[in-house]
Amino acid sequence: MHKCARCRWTVREVWYNPHMSRNTRLSAAPHILVTIPTANFTQRKILEGVLAYARENGPWLFHLNTGDIAAQGLKRVSAWGVDGVIVLSANPELLTRVARLNRPTVLINAPLSIRTRRRDILIVRRDNPNLGRMAAEYLLGGGFRSFAFVGSPRPAEWSDGRRDGFTRKIAAAGFPCAVYPTPTPDACADFSREAPRLSAWLKALPKRTALYTVKDIRGQQILAACLDAGIAVPDDLAVLSTDDDEVLCETATPSLSSISLDGEHTGRICAKALDDLLHGRPRHPLVDIAYPRIVTRRSTDTFAVDNPVLARVIAYARKRLDAPLKIRDMAQALGVSVRTIETKARRHLGHPIREEILRLRLSEGVALLTNSRLPIAEIAARCGFCNASHFSRAVKAAFGYPPGVFRLPTH
Repeated sequence: MHKCARCRWTVREVWYNPHMSRNTRLSAAPHILVTIPTANFTQRKILEGVLAYARENGPWLFHLNTGDIAAQGLKRVSAWGVDGVIVLSANPELLTRVARLNRPTVLINAPLSIRTRRRDILIVRRDNPNLGRMAAEYLLGGGFRSFAFVGSPRPAEWSDGRRDGFTRKIAAAGFPCAVYPTPTPDACADFSREAPRLSAWLKALPKRTALYTVKDIRGQQILAACLDAGIAVPDDLAVLSTDDDEVLCETATPSLSSISLDGEHTGRICAKALDDLLHGRPRHPLVDIAYPRIVTRRSTDTFAVDNPVLARVIAYARKRLDAPLKIRDMAQALGVSVRTIETKARRHLGHPIREEILRLRLSEGVALLTNSRLPIAEIAARCGFCNASHFSRAVKAAFGYPPGVFRLPTH
C-alpha cells in the first residue's frame, strides 16, 4: 500500500516539477515519460500495467501525460532530460517528435512506417490479424456457416488487420463473409445518421450469421441496430466484439461477448521492454502480443446447427471431452449410424466430425489455460489429449502460438 501510494505521489510530483535536472536526480530512479490516453477501458488498463511493473521493479519517476502531448510539452520534457519514453498515440507528428528525443522509447500500436534504424526504439503492437483469426476460430466453433464483419467507423490500420485475419480464416474454411462498408465522415460523427444504414445491412444478412466487430462500443451500436431491425440476438445473429470492457459488455442488451485485450498485461510488457532498453539488454524491434481470452456472454450463447441429430452429437461430445470419444461409440450411445454422423457433419459443418471434436477440445483447453493455473499436463488430460506434448502441438498448429502465450500473467 505504501509503495502504491508513493508511486501515485511520484507521478504527480515529478510531472509538475519541470526544473529538476538530470544531474540532481537519483541514478537508481530513472525518469520515464509516459503519454497514454485514458479515454477507454483498454488504455486505462495499459497505464495500470506500466505503473504496476514500476512498483514491482522500480522505483521509476514518471512524467505522466494522458493525452497527445503538444510540441511545446515535448520541449519541456527534453529539458527535464527523461531517461525513457512510453507512448500510445496514432499521431504521426507526435511519434516522429518523440523519436527525436533520442531516448530509449517504446511505442504502443504505432504504425510500422514509424520504425527507424535506431536500436533503442521498440514497437509493441497487437497482433491484429491473429486477433481476427481467433474470432473466426471461435465463431466457426459455434457451427455457423454465414459470417459478417463490421470494422471501425473510421479508417484504421488496426481495424484492417483484424478484418483481414477474420475474413481470410473464414474464406479458408470455405464460407462467405459480408464486410460492412466504411461509413461516410458525416455518419462517423453522428451514429444516428449511420444507424438506419447499418440496420438495413444487418437485416439483409442470412439468419444464423455470426458477426465479429472490432470494438465494444461498435458492438453496442450493432446490438442497438439489431433491436431496431427486429433481429434476434443471438438466435438470428451472434455478435462477438473486442476489448472486454465489462461496463459496456454487461450493460448491453443482450450482454456482449468480447475478446479480452488484457491491457494491464500489455502495459507490463511495454514497461519490461523499456526496462530492457534502459539496461542495454537486446530486444527485437517489434513485439507482437497475442490476446487469446474470449469472454462468452449472451450475444454468442448459441450453437448454430439446424440438424437435431448433429446438435445431439455435439452436446454429447462437449460433456465428455476428457474421454477418447470414438465415433463408433458415440453413434451407438445416441442410436444413430456412424455414416449418418459423418454425412451430417460434412453437410452442416463443412468438415468431418473428428475435426469438430478437436475444435471443441482446443476451445476448452484455451479456456482452461486463460482462466486457471492448472498444469498443462492436467489441462491436456481434461481435454482428451494423450499428453502435454500432444496438446502443445495441437494448440500451436491451430492458433500459431504455444500454450504458454495463453496464460494470464502472474503478478
